Amino acid sequence: MRDVHTPAAIRSTLQYIVGSDLPAGHKATVIEALTDALRKQQSDDTRRLLDDEAGGQWQSHELTELDSHLEGQVAKSWQHADEIVMRIAGQLHRRRDDVREKAIERGFGTSVNFALAKAKAAAATHEQD
Repeated sequence: MRDVHTPAAIRSTLQYIVGSDLPAGHKATVIEALTDALRKQQSDDTRRLLDDEAGGQWQSHELTELDSHLEGQVAKSWQHADEIVMRIAGQLHRRRDDVREKAIERGFGTSVNFALAKAKAAAATHEQD
């Protein structure tokens, strides 16, 4: 029995559906679902490949680079925090969740999480009062 979740199986089914006599509305829905499944499968494969390349373990040069990028950074919004994480993840070839988790672990939570930055600012304001 072949695995129906492989990219080859999904592409084959997609080609069949495109040439089928299904009503246009149903065809569009099935094509969209198959295309999404194919994208997800490819994304999962890419993520696994990056995880394998990274070996899961953080190297000392990666930690140094992470620290240098985050030193003095404070997230000004959710979007800013995500931009910081995405930039570093791209440079280090790491998943965003891994970068965010490691940053928080290393004491840079306010750089990658706006809620933490906002809470720290509120606490500092409260202490001044």
